[in-house]
Amino acid sequence: MSFPLRFLACVLLFAILPAAPLRAEPAAILATYAYTRYDRAAALQPLAEHLQRGLGRPVEVRVLESPRALAAALRDGTVDVAVTNTFVYLGLRDLPAIRAAAVFDVPPATLDAYRGVLLARRDGPAASLPAVQAGAAQLRYAQVIPGSTSGGLVQDLFLASRGLDAARFATILQAGTHEAALAAVVDGSADLAALADAPWQARQREGKAGDLVELWRSPPIPPGPLVCRAGGRIDCARAAQLLARLHEDAPAALAAVVAAWSEAAGATRLIPVQAAPYDALTAVFADAAAGRAALDKLL
Repeated sequence: MSFPLRFLACVLLFAILPAAPLRAEPAAILATYAYTRYDRAAALQPLAEHLQRGLGRPVEVRVLESPRALAAALRDGTVDVAVTNTFVYLGLRDLPAIRAAAVFDVPPATLDAYRGVLLARRDGPAASLPAVQAGAAQLRYAQVIPGSTSGGLVQDLFLASRGLDAARFATILQAGTHEAALAAVVDGSADLAALADAPWQARQREGKAGDLVELWRSPPIPPGPLVCRAGGRIDCARAAQLLARLHEDAPAALAAVVAAWSEAAGATRLIPVQAAPYDALTAVFADAAAGRAALDKLL
């Protein structure tokens, strides 16, 4: 066969062979944790699309069942970018791979309102902190969901600073929402309740607070930052740049996320993370090592 014919045969052969499939670039994972009131998968989708354009690779949304599950996924590298809560960040911020990318710039009124409270019935067995410490083994303790910052973890951290491990309570009830945790202590199905300050303030405004006593109120809780896991599927520096400009380049994506996090209410941009507001939450421990150990146990 002459050279031209051999060349033509080769061209035809390659033309009819099936093309080898291209290996798709693995998707980066943008994740958070579920909360009953919000459709967080829908809330994160516009942000995922914006990050996908800016990073030049696929970005998928995952909503995990709890803050603890989100913390575990960040530790093991199955999540690349996450909208955390405060305690997930506190528990992970010392890990070398975890980079704080940005946080909601919330108005002072929102920040001041985001606190946790510990409530009990005035006529019940947990009407004072000494009573709680002495009788924990007989007390029913209502929280919101496992890993809720203002509805469990901030209170548990405070109790730990007083030498009381939440595991000592007779029962820990997961109410599902802050309002349900409040209802549990009001109707007597719980002796003690951990919840956000807002429902408690609303009950006081309604003049219905006389049957309850506030045992403790936290300092303002900064919102959980967006974090990135270095060494994974994306460039964390580039992700931080995209988040810093989100209010300009994709304001609808920012608004969708803000709408699904009550602690971010009123935020119009994302800003760099400062350590001091988070450090204030562990200041209840005189010993920093004890505070670190308590955080590790809670998460």
